[in-house]
Amino acid sequence: ILVYEALWKAVSHPSVSDIHEYVSRIDPSISLATVYKNLQVFSEIGLVREIGSRDDSTRYDPDVDFHINLICNKCGKIEDYECVSFDEIAPNLKQSVGFQVQSHHFEVRGVCSTCRANS
Repeated sequence: ILVYEALWKAVSHPSVSDIHEYVSRIDPSISLATVYKNLQVFSEIGLVREIGSRDDSTRYDPDVDFHINLICNKCGKIEDYECVSFDEIAPNLKQSVGFQVQSHHFEVRGVCSTCRANS
């Protein structure tokens, strides 16, 4: 429960170490391995999505509703961008090219406004 709570209370798409830091403050007996195992189970049952970040470390997104993750190639910040429902797109994929979607995850990589302003 603490691991899942940490996912939702994080400012944005936490890493395993971010989550472990949060849960350790509440219960120091929770190991890093326990955090990893819980995140793996959450991912397998669809409670979270794994996101690769700029430095190839895994970050976690508890928002499994359709949205696009905007990932900055400079600072690694990940932002959510809400857009049209994927339910509007999936039928067109099957109809036009015969592709049946089983899962989806969208990410766009670029440079965030903060990094652009600091360049």
